[in-house]
Amino acid sequence: MTDDKGTKYAPLAFLENQGYETVEDFNGWRRSNGYKTLRAFMDGAKYTVTDGADYYCGFTNVNAASQPIPDGTMRSTGYTHDGPCEVWLDTTRVLQSDNCHETFSGKNYNLDYSSCTGTCTLRWYWLGVRFLKNTYSWQIYKACIPLPASARRLGGAANESVAFEA
Repeated sequence: MTDDKGTKYAPLAFLENQGYETVEDFNGWRRSNGYKTLRAFMDGAKYTVTDGADYYCGFTNVNAASQPIPDGTMRSTGYTHDGPCEVWLDTTRVLQSDNCHETFSGKNYNLDYSSCTGTCTLRWYWLGVRFLKNTYSWQIYKACIPLPASARRLGGAANESVAFEA
C-alpha cells in the first residue's frame, strides 16, 4: 500500500494510548483476557490504526500480485523489540513464539508451507513490547502476502523466500 520506508516499517498502532493497561508481560495479559492466540487479539481487539494502514493487513495489500511459494523459508527485517509473533497460512498457524526477538535471531527462518494446498494468504503478526516514557508500549505490526495455487513451490530455489519487511 506504500513504498515509503518511514511509513511501511512503522507500527500500525500504539496501544498504550488507546485504553489498554499495557504491561511488560503481554502474553500473560492476552491469556488472562481470553485471547487464545496473538492473531485472535490483533484481529479482534478494538484499536485504531494509523492513517493509511489497513486494520487486518497493515501497510500490505492482500489483493496484490501473488508471490511464489518458496521451499521452506521466510524473510523479515528481524525482530528489534521483545514480543510475540505468529505466522498463519489462512487458518493454520505455522509459526509462533512468545518472544520472537529471542527466538529468531536473524532475518531468515524456516517455515512449513505444506498446509497451503491451494491459493492461500500468509499472515504475519508481531506485537513489539518496548518501555518508553515510563510506560510499556505495545506496537502492532501486521502483513498479508497472497500465495498462488499455480506456484506450489519454486523449482530448485531452496534459498528463495517469501519476503516482507516490517
